[in-house]
Amino acid sequence: MIHVFLAFFALTASPLTTLTVQTQLSSIPAIEELPGGEFAAMVIDLQTGDVLTSTGSGSFPLDDPDIFMLAYVVELMQENIVSPDTIVGRDETVADRFRRALHGNREAAGRAMWAVGLESLSAWVGANGMTDTELHDIQLLWAGAPETDPSISTPGDIARALQIIHSGMNMSAVREILENPDMGEGQASSIAEGWDLYGWVDSGESHKTFVLIAISPEGSELGLILLSDDLCCVEKGDLAMMLLWEAALQL
Repeated sequence: MIHVFLAFFALTASPLTTLTVQTQLSSIPAIEELPGGEFAAMVIDLQTGDVLTSTGSGSFPLDDPDIFMLAYVVELMQENIVSPDTIVGRDETVADRFRRALHGNREAAGRAMWAVGLESLSAWVGANGMTDTELHDIQLLWAGAPETDPSISTPGDIARALQIIHSGMNMSAVREILENPDMGEGQASSIAEGWDLYGWVDSGESHKTFVLIAISPEGSELGLILLSDDLCCVEKGDLAMMLLWEAALQL
């Protein structure tokens, strides 16, 4: 079974020291001063690992730990331990499962977590330096589903996971998993016009999370991370994402 290989790899993985966040150069006053929620944000140059700008600190909720599951599996793909074309369910490949999970399918996310294993994933996250992240099982939505706490993480840990994912984007399967993130119909939907946009958007009762890779026609590759909590409304998360994009364009 696939999760047996994943568990073995998690316990023997070593941190990839070449993928490191380096230097903070500026802040984002527009997000720091934004009322209606708590925010943390970061822009990374994915080609160098430099943090170009950031704001906020602390831990924030994630409805699903999809971004960490994907980073884990990308590394397994790079090690040729798992193939994106491996059949893991009825007419479902590894790539299919993660594509559905990152586009909001909780059942697919639950199947992905079952294959990866929460204990194995948590061990791998810790071994790779993401020590401020606490992972929990996927909260399924059907009546009577067991209740689970949300996972929590920080911009720095998510940046680490995003760098690992970015290192695998030479694989078409990884690009296909991440393409066409659901930006909704609010202010965030207008960002990155003319750029290639990849990533993941996660929403809960009081938070909205954006973890994106934006590639310009000139070849710049930016990682954009927006975490939020205690939002007065979902639209406030969209506004914060738009402000983050505007800050990124000024770098």
